[in-house]
Amino acid sequence: MPLGSGCLNVVILQNDLTSRATVVDCSDRQNGATTPMPKPVSLSEPKLKTDVRPGKIPLEKGYSQMDWMRLTKSHPDLAGLAGKSRNRAISMAEVKQHRSKDDAWLVLKGKVYNVTPYLKFHPGGLDWIMKGAGLDATSLFNKYHAWVNAEFMLEKCVVGYLVVSTPAPQQS
Repeated sequence: MPLGSGCLNVVILQNDLTSRATVVDCSDRQNGATTPMPKPVSLSEPKLKTDVRPGKIPLEKGYSQMDWMRLTKSHPDLAGLAGKSRNRAISMAEVKQHRSKDDAWLVLKGKVYNVTPYLKFHPGGLDWIMKGAGLDATSLFNKYHAWVNAEFMLEKCVVGYLVVSTPAPQQS
């Protein structure tokens, strides 16, 4: 076949969920024809793989775990401490005051975290992480995320450590 006697044109159209390729094969044009007659070749639509694991929700664009890691490297004060020490003692009573989506603290393994900036990044969604807001969420965390290194992921969100108050001894 002489050079230039056929053509293959691939057009890729993209949308948010998938890429679709349309192939046009122009190789059947007659000798001397100035306008090729495209012969469409259909390709099957690619199947979207959906995550069927329970508790997983699609995250908004820009809120993946990789986006969170980039944010922790670039943001100087995710804990919202404004220069205060990350090593301060915090009572459970103080943690309980932070139970809203605008101000959410939780305790994991004795450390107190301000998880407010992480809420939109949580793969299980806002509702799941808010179950631990204002509480010691260690057992809930270990039930679903025993393999996750929360100390690394949330290191920039530490506001202090939990102080467990012991009742004063009664005098007789």
